[in-house]
Amino acid sequence: MAKTYNRIDIMPITQQKVVKPSISTEHLAAKVDEINSQYHDYNKLHLAVDKTSQLLQINYTNDEEVETPLTDWLDMEQVGTYLHNYQRMFCLDPKRLDRFFDMNEATAIIPINWLRPTRKRPKGIANGFFYMRQAYQGIIPRRKPISIRPNKEQKGLFDITDGNSTYFVAKNFGVKSLPVILNYSSSNAPSL
Repeated sequence: MAKTYNRIDIMPITQQKVVKPSISTEHLAAKVDEINSQYHDYNKLHLAVDKTSQLLQINYTNDEEVETPLTDWLDMEQVGTYLHNYQRMFCLDPKRLDRFFDMNEATAIIPINWLRPTRKRPKGIANGFFYMRQAYQGIIPRRKPISIRPNKEQKGLFDITDGNSTYFVAKNFGVKSLPVILNYSSSNAPSL
C-alpha cells in the first residue's frame, strides 16, 4: 500500500515534492456545524459531495426551505478556505463579549437570566442585529454595556433601563452573560 502524505513531503523514491490535502470531509462538516451554531440570523449551510467524491459544494437552505448552491464545485482546500473566510466575515462567538461591548465602561458582568427587559421594540431589535454584527467585526465602535437597576419586586434580578434591544439580540446570539452598568439611588444600593 502506498504511503500517503498530509503535507508537503519528499517522497523517498522519486525525491519529488507532493502535496496532499490535509483536510477531510469530516473536518469540513465539523466546520459547517460550527458556523451554523455561530451564525443565527440567516440560513444554514450544508456540504454536498459530487458523484466522484472528489469535489464539494457549499449549499444553504433558503427561506422557502430549499437547498440552494452557494458555491460551484470546489476541492477540499478551496472549501476549507471559503469556510474560514465565511466564518471570519459572518460568524459571531457569543463568548467574546469584548468584541461586542466596550468592557472598560462595565460595572460588572452578570448572567443574562438575571436581567428583565422593560420594553421590546421589533425595529430596535432588527437594527440591533445589524449594529451588534458591525461592532463585532470592528466596523463601528463597540456597544456600551447594558444599563440596569435593581428589580423592586424580585431580589437578585435587574430591570434593563437602556439596552433592551441589545439584550434580545445578545440572547438570540447565545450570549450567556452581559456587561452592565448598575444605576441605583443610594437608598437601595444592593451588591451584585
